[in-house]
Amino acid sequence: MRARAVIGSIVLVLSAALAACGEEQDTIKAGDLIQASADDQFKDGKEATVTLPTGRLLIHTAEPVDSATGDDTRTRQAVDAPSGAVLVPISWQYDPWDQGRLERIVDSSDTPIVDLVTDEERYRLPPPELGDEGGESFYVVVDGEAEDRSLEIEFDGVTQSVNLANGRTDAGDAAALYDIRDDALQKASCDDDERWFDSVTVSAEFTCDRFGPVLTPYAAGEWAPEGSLWLALTVQTEMRIYAEANLLGGGARFVATDVTVKPDIDGDEPTFVISADNDDDTCPSPLTTACGWSKTLIFEVPADDAEQGPLDLDVAYRMKVAIAWGGHIPPKRMKVEASEEIKLWDD
Repeated sequence: MRARAVIGSIVLVLSAALAACGEEQDTIKAGDLIQASADDQFKDGKEATVTLPTGRLLIHTAEPVDSATGDDTRTRQAVDAPSGAVLVPISWQYDPWDQGRLERIVDSSDTPIVDLVTDEERYRLPPPELGDEGGESFYVVVDGEAEDRSLEIEFDGVTQSVNLANGRTDAGDAAALYDIRDDALQKASCDDDERWFDSVTVSAEFTCDRFGPVLTPYAAGEWAPEGSLWLALTVQTEMRIYAEANLLGGGARFVATDVTVKPDIDGDEPTFVISADNDDDTCPSPLTTACGWSKTLIFEVPADDAEQGPLDLDVAYRMKVAIAWGGHIPPKRMKVEASEEIKLWDD
């Protein structure tokens, strides 16, 4: 009798659990998301790539279905679409720009707003996690047959759309993002051919490097005005040592205490200047006494004539004497300046 009572209790518990699953199934409604069992579950479907200011969103989608089996859902429970509705399968993966590539230029923490649009109905979807390279797969419950279905992805007021039936993307005002090459911000020296401060009596340990330029419709947290693009590049300069001699065996060595850099293109100053906020933009460095300057410069340029340049750079250092020798009596403090043109584009 005791054994039969235990078995009877188990049957009652299972019956209650099955009833709860049935009740949960009945609550599924249009707009709900059902997590798929695998992160890349629909990778064999239609494919599209949406380029955002912060990275690329890789999208795969399959044909709508009436139900998903237990093997296809994260909970391992079969799911049937409600009467008059279907399940739209979507996989996406957010691929952020490589560290240090465009983050400082974009200077935005915005996240996209994503809507699934089907037969004139709109369903707001949770946005992909920015900075998370893992994929995600899910079914969206939608009313109707979803023969016409698309994703509308808005980033800071500009919307792109993806036709999920054929994988075609309409980039709209974000189209120029797709022209940015992966190697656009490679490092290049801007002091190889010129010794900015050196002369017969002066020797300077000075470097200048640039990263870019890149042409982008989005920078510094803003879309470029209509008919314009942003020309953006990062410039780094560093003065480590400045020394002068008097040609009589004497000389002095100076260290920089401050730097002023004035950049312009054809007389136009940058619209935005973004600091590196690290040791590259510190003068003098508390560890090395070198004088660093590192800024991202963003200029507004016409979209139909965007490859502007060269970049004119005026650099002025305030110096103080560190050591003198050979009877040379240098000024305790002085100002040294240099101006150069930096070529931005290959011929």
